[in-house]
Formats: sequence, structure tokens, C-alpha cells
Amino acid sequence: MIYSYSYFIIGHFKNDPSKSLLSILSISLGIALFVSTQINAWKAEKSIIDQTVGFTSENFLGRFVYKEISEKPNNPTNFIKTIYSQLPNHILIEPELNLKSFLKIDDQQTLSIPIIGRDLITSKSIKKEIDPKKKTKKYFFSNSLFLKTKSMVYPIVITVCNDEVSIPANEIEPIEQDGLFIILDIERLQNICKTKSYTHINLIDNSNSDENPSYQPSLIHPNWLYESKKEITERAGIALGSLKINLTIISLVSVLISFFMVSNIYSGLFASQKKEFGILLSIGGTRFSNFFLFLAQTTCLAMIGGLFGNFIGVFISKLNLFQTLNTLTDVNQIDTYLNFPPKFILYGFLISVIGSLFSAIFNAVKAYHILPIELLREKNEFTIPSSRKIPTYLFFFFSFTFICVGVFLGFLKFEKQIIPGLVGIGFVIIGFVLLNFLTISQFISILSKLTKRFFTHPNFILGIKEIEADAWKNSLTISTIMLSTSLVFTLTSLTDSYEASLERWVDQENRSDFSLINEKKLSSGEPGVPINLLSELEKSDLFSDVEPFFINSKFIVNGNYFTLHVLKFKENQNQNELLVSTNFCFLEKLCKGDSIEIITKKKGVQTLKIQDEIEHFFSERGTIVMDYQLFTSLYEEEFLNSIRLTTTDGVNKKKMFSFLKNISEKYQLNFLDHKQLKDLYIAGMNQVFKVLDKLKISAIVISVLSLITSIFYFIKEKSRIIAGLRAIGMSSLQMFGLLFYQVFYLLSHGILSGILNSLLLSPIVVFGINRNAFGWELDYTFPVHFVAKLPIIIPIFSIFITLIPFYFLTRMRISKELNYE
Repeated sequence: MIYSYSYFIIGHFKNDPSKSLLSILSISLGIALFVSTQINAWKAEKSIIDQTVGFTSENFLGRFVYKEISEKPNNPTNFIKTIYSQLPNHILIEPELNLKSFLKIDDQQTLSIPIIGRDLITSKSIKKEIDPKKKTKKYFFSNSLFLKTKSMVYPIVITVCNDEVSIPANEIEPIEQDGLFIILDIERLQNICKTKSYTHINLIDNSNSDENPSYQPSLIHPNWLYESKKEITERAGIALGSLKINLTIISLVSVLISFFMVSNIYSGLFASQKKEFGILLSIGGTRFSNFFLFLAQTTCLAMIGGLFGNFIGVFISKLNLFQTLNTLTDVNQIDTYLNFPPKFILYGFLISVIGSLFSAIFNAVKAYHILPIELLREKNEFTIPSSRKIPTYLFFFFSFTFICVGVFLGFLKFEKQIIPGLVGIGFVIIGFVLLNFLTISQFISILSKLTKRFFTHPNFILGIKEIEADAWKNSLTISTIMLSTSLVFTLTSLTDSYEASLERWVDQENRSDFSLINEKKLSSGEPGVPINLLSELEKSDLFSDVEPFFINSKFIVNGNYFTLHVLKFKENQNQNELLVSTNFCFLEKLCKGDSIEIITKKKGVQTLKIQDEIEHFFSERGTIVMDYQLFTSLYEEEFLNSIRLTTTDGVNKKKMFSFLKNISEKYQLNFLDHKQLKDLYIAGMNQVFKVLDKLKISAIVISVLSLITSIFYFIKEKSRIIAGLRAIGMSSLQMFGLLFYQVFYLLSHGILSGILNSLLLSPIVVFGINRNAFGWELDYTFPVHFVAKLPIIIPIFSIFITLIPFYFLTRMRISKELNYE
């Protein structure tokens, strides 16, 4: 039996390599998208965790964080002695000073790099890098940073604690670790920053065990807060929740599109092997052997496709084509991560096998039901006995029921829960797939009646009748195109809705005429407008209002990241209380009248009351808004993100622009008008969502391949009929028309179904999943302008897609196809 299985599978590869390659390619495309997006999401999360914990060793357990109360000097010596006496022997203490430094790569780019002070003698993260036979270097650069700086002119200069530090080449040692960071002796960094304090006290497991158990110290101190590695990891996961959700949904939909294409190919595979299954039955085989033989064949293809897809996915992830970005991530940090957990490859391989088996099960059942009499049949249809047929109206009932249930589940309101929305999307897709199968005959019947009056081209009639003759296989092609179209329109609707909401928010919340920013620091996400510039601008009579604006995208409340906005409150707002965004209230259940505990640099832990909620479209995690005067009393900052300027009525424009130009040159700043500022916000949003555009292109490519594959199989299955038509005088133009009308119908039906599908899915994504996951409702828009272009796009696409199979059709040898064995 094993011999016959292997002979059958190897024979298929040998006799029809094109079908095998198409199957493998179809599986590989979906798996490659899934694996690459998951790896890139992991890279983004890992970069946030590493930056938070200071790129420590893998044995990191947790850390004590100093709360930075300026009235009480940070003298941790006694505290270190206290925790040292309470810790088990296998846990080491590693004091750390973790600060930000800035490295100017060129005139256009400045990198924000963590600079970390540790005891170089005891630190486990770099101890293996120190060679006792050589002179100890002063600065340890991560390997990625070392490679970036190799092309620069030495000594390189970094800015830390407002002081410039010159680093010669002979004092740098590279560390084999991902990320961009610098490690030096903690006393050296303390001397540079003129401080004796630490930012963290890390706990490191020194048991040399493969397991890294969690540890929760019992010590409680008013100035030190303990954070476990699990808490830090969960915080990073929550911070990237939206992008991970979006990427997972989209990549899984891409996998689904791919397996619709695979199912279509397996239908053609069954049709081409129908006689072989009949022969096996006639020489003593069983129905079960046919069933498992088909599944074994598809499993073999799935395994090869899964391996190849994993390889492509890893390759794509290294190119960072599907990069995961938001306001917390640093693209320069993400680019340095080359290694990843092997579990993503395992997931991709399992999805390829399981998905392929599900795609093949229907055709495996057809192989089970086949009879030896099929050897004499020319038709390749799988017929079900009339006694077993389900009435058509029941199929329509089931499809509409699935759609209605999906819409109901999609709009259910569950805070922080996206499962109902995802299930709803699944039900809607299933309903539309059933409708595609059921409506082929109805649409073709309508078209046949219309053509009798308006259009009687025989190629058109022949083309659509061939589609109707194999409704199941063609419905899979239509469903593949439908899913791709729906994905494109739904994602476009989502990004357009974000853009419309963002534009409205900028118009409502920022009515200033100009904004001063530091464009060089902007790329690193750091504030770069000096605070002392405020007084200089306020003295000028050119501006009626000068408003400071500060952003902290990593503002921690209750152990989670939020965004802090600092600006001038209006006269009717209490300057000593906070405002929160409506999605913060929705997600955190902290609303008007509630209080928030925050850790401040000047006054320690402070409890501040929420005076009101505002619509604030900026952070998916929630935004806290603080008055500038309250902020300066709690924190010490030397730079702002921007200064907003409102011009005085009747001001001399020439004089004002000259003043702004001088200020910009003096402080190396840029000034933007209202439109330029809006474009800057939109550019930042597009940077986050550009991964979705690439996934849309990938979905379109998969659907085009599915359509080309479907036409290839039509040519293969009907080769004898087509050869006969050519033998009796059918011209090349008529042949092209026969293929073109099939492509045109399949593409039109699939795109129409996809548009209708997206009209249901896009509101579910915007008002269901988006609202439940992130707490805000966007200004819904649908890409109607794109729909208007389809009457031009569809024929052009149809011609392009038809050219590929038509080329192979012209190379067909009539004598070979008409040679009956």
C-alpha cells in the first residue's frame, strides 16, 4: 500500500509538474504572509520590551524602579543592602542607570539610543564579551549600532544629559545582541550626568537553570516600585494590541484566500486524476484507499508548500516589508532584530497542513464516491443522487442566516473583546461563499436571456456556459476574488475612516496658524523645542496666543502605557485636574469624577481627579490631557514637542515670516502652517498603516493567481474540445474571446460579491471590532471613488489576465490533444 501511495504521488509530480507547482505556490503565498506578519509583530513587541528592561540578559526576573521624588535624594545604598539580605542566594542584584542619548547619523537623521550604566565586572549581559587578556574597553555597542557607526567619522559624538561625549574607535567593543544601545560603566555614566542615583535595580537569576522562574519579592518601599518581567511583557503586548490584532486578522484572511485558491486547484487535480481513481477501484482498490490517497497527496503538497512558505516568510520578515509600527515603536530598533522564536515556523507549517486538508476534503469525498464507470465518461462533474440533494431554497436560507447572524455578532458591544466581531466576520464570509455558489446559475441565466436581445456573440455564450457547467470550482475562484476585493475595500475603508477622523480632530483641536517643531528630533520621537523659547515668543506682539504642546507616548498609569498630552487648558477648565479621552474612559473605566494615581518626578505619587472626558483621536490606548502649568509643577522637562502660534489680527505677514525664519534658524527648528501640520499627522498615520497597503497588494496578487489558475485548468480539462474547435477553423481571436469572457465574468462576479461583502464587513470592523478593541468610533467612509473606476479597471485586468493562459493556448499541439489512446 505504501508503495502504491508513493508511486501515485511521485507520478503526479512527474506527469503534471505545473499543477503541483501551482498548489505549492498557492499554499506558500498564504503561509508566507502569515509567518512574516507574525514575526514582524513579535519584533516590534520585543523591541519595546528590550528598551523597557534595558537590554538585560535572558535571566532577567524583574526590577525595582525609582519613583524619582526630587525632595528626597536618591541614595539607594541602604535599600540595596536591605533587598540583598532578603533575596535567595541564586538571585543577583544589578544596579542600573538607564538614560536616553542621541546620535546624529547625518543632517537628516538623529537616533534616540538607550545608554545604560552597569557594573561591567558583575553584569551578566556583557561579562562574556570581556576578554581578560585585553584591555577593557569603555563603551560596549550593540552589534547593529556598531555596524551603523563603522562608516561614520571617528570619534563619534553622542549627546546625553545635555552633554556631548566623544567616543574614539579604540574604546568601542561590539556586543552580539539585537537592538540599538550602549553600555558603559555605571560610575562613568554617573560622572557624565553628575548624579549618584540609579534608575533601576535589576534582579537576575544566577541558578544556571534552563527554567527561568518568576519571582515576587515581599519587600515594599515608598520610593521603589517592583515590576516583574511578566508585567513588563504584558504591558508591551497591550501597547501593540491593535497592530497585532490587525495583522493577525489580515494575515489569516490572506491564508483563507490562499486556501480557497488551493481548493480550486484540488478540484482540477481531482478532475485530472478521476480516471486513475477509477482504475484503482477496478483492479481491487477500495473507496477508503481512494479517499486517503487523495488526502495523502494533498498532505504531501501542503508539507512542501508549508516549508517553502516558511522560507519565503522568514525572508520577507528580514526585509521588513510588513513592518509593525505605532507611536511606541522605533523603526531603527525593529530593523536590528534578526532572530525570532521558532514557534512561528511551526504555526505556519501546521496551518499549511490543516488548511490544505480542509481544502481537499470535498474532493476527497468525491474520490470516495467515484465508480469504475467514470473511466468511460467525458464529463467531469461530481453528481449527487437526487434523493440526497438539498433543496436550493434551503441553501439560500442558510446563507442569509449566516450573514444575519454574522452582522448581529459583529455589532455586539463587548469592551476589550474582539472575538464576537471575528466570529461575525467568519459567518458573513461563509454566507457569501454559499451565495456565490448559488447565484452562478441565476446570473448566467439572466445574462443568457439578455444576450438574446442585445448581444449574441457565440464566444460569450460558450464561455459563460462553461462556467455554469462547473459551478463548484468556479464558485471557489469567485470566492477567492471576493475575499481579496473585500479585504482591499474593507482595509481602505478603515484607513480612510482613520484619516477622516484625524483630519477632523486636527481641525477642531489645533486651530493655531503655525507650529514650531524640531524635525530632526521628530524622527526619534523625542521633543526638541526648547522651553525657554516660550518667553521669547510671548514677548512678541506678532502672536495673540503662544501655546506649549508636549507628548509622552509612554506615560504609565496602573502599569499600562498611555499617551500624555500637555497643553494650555481653557479658562472654564480646572487646571489642577485632568481630562481623559472617551476611549480611555471606555477601556479603563476611569471617567469623569474618578481619580488617577500617577508617579511624578517632583512630588512623587499624586492623585489627580478627572474633570471631564473629551473626544480625542490620537491614541488607541487612551489619552490623558494635563494643563501645562500643572505639568511644570510635577515634572522637569527642558524640551517641548511643539509650540503652537496664533497670529495677531492685522499683523504684517512679511514681518511675521521673517521673525519665524530667524527663530527657526536660531534654534534649528521648522515652522509649519495648519495644512502642513495636518499632512504631518496623516504622514505619521500612513507610516503606521503602510503595512496594510502591502497586504492589500498581496491579496490582489493571490486572487489574480487564482483566476489564472482557474483558466489554466479550464484549458487543461477542455483541451480536447478546444483542439477540436481549432481544428475546424476557430481563429486565435475567437479563442482569446472565449477565455476573455470567462475571465471577465469571474472577475466581475467576484468583485461585485466582494464589494457587497465589504459593505457589511467594513462597518463591523469600524463600529464593532474597532470600537470594542480601542474604544472610539471613527467617521465612517467607504471608497466609493474606487467603485466608480471599476468599469474601466475590470476590462483592463481581464485582458491582462487572459494574455497569460492565451499564450500557452497558442502553443497547444492539436495533433497531440486529438490523439486518443
